[in-house]
Amino acid sequence: MKPKEIKKLCFLVNPKAGKQRSEAIVREIQDFLGQKNIDFHFFNSDKEGSITKFIQTENLMGFDGLCVLGGDGTINEAINGLMSSDQSQSIPLGIIPIGSGNAFAETLGELDPIKALSNILSGTTSLIDVFKIEDREKTFFAINIIGWGMAAEVNILAEKLRWMGGIRYSVASLITVMRMKQKHLKANLGKSNIEGKALFFLALNNVHTGKGMQMAPNAILDDGLIDIIFVSNASKLRVLKIFTQLFSGTHIKDPHVEYSQVISFAIETENDPLNIDGENTGASPIKVELINKAVRIFGKI
Repeated sequence: MKPKEIKKLCFLVNPKAGKQRSEAIVREIQDFLGQKNIDFHFFNSDKEGSITKFIQTENLMGFDGLCVLGGDGTINEAINGLMSSDQSQSIPLGIIPIGSGNAFAETLGELDPIKALSNILSGTTSLIDVFKIEDREKTFFAINIIGWGMAAEVNILAEKLRWMGGIRYSVASLITVMRMKQKHLKANLGKSNIEGKALFFLALNNVHTGKGMQMAPNAILDDGLIDIIFVSNASKLRVLKIFTQLFSGTHIKDPHVEYSQVISFAIETENDPLNIDGENTGASPIKVELINKAVRIFGKI
């Protein structure tokens, strides 16, 4: 697709992201865009869900794209707004990472906010896959990760350690390993089933999660496949070893790690907390399918 000419952008800002770096980054962006003679509008989120609602209710046709200033949770809000308003392919989404994790931006390959903006201004776009998630009450969307068991417990603890910045994910992982316990999991992976005690289950659309962890090293954002990481049983020492390998992606070679790719799955156990795009939101049971090339983003993948 021919690169899009950028004349006006709308920025969706999470003021609390990345130890509240947003004010300084916004000033840099305004100066940068002024030099490029590009018009802009800033929308500041005041509570959870406000970015989703803004996209659903505002007339965005005058913008050449939306840009998220935040982390993975802020991106998730934008994705849900675009998908639920049927604008996910017509309005490109740009990622300007200022969160503490920035797993999705890391997979895209640029963690510097101004360099990310410069890439957006090139106008190059790509279509990527999206998770469609159904629970008993609603349908919603995600683009990064769905985690169960220890994968959810780590995120719950990491939220309490937010003051530590990005390292909180590693600290929370180590603490969770030391407290390690199995839970009962019942899941369907299309042609196969899982039932029994398990440590963690993750479904990923992109390579990274947490801070620098290459959880699904074979993941591709537009391949139509969900990458599944599953560990049913291992000692604390083995899980610690697996944890150290997450940053290089070599954990998938461990015999205790099951790595597969599917187009849909379901978690059928009741009332287990979930990690969805780095946020502690939702609970099982859920049904998930991947929608191939559903959202247009700025960048080449």
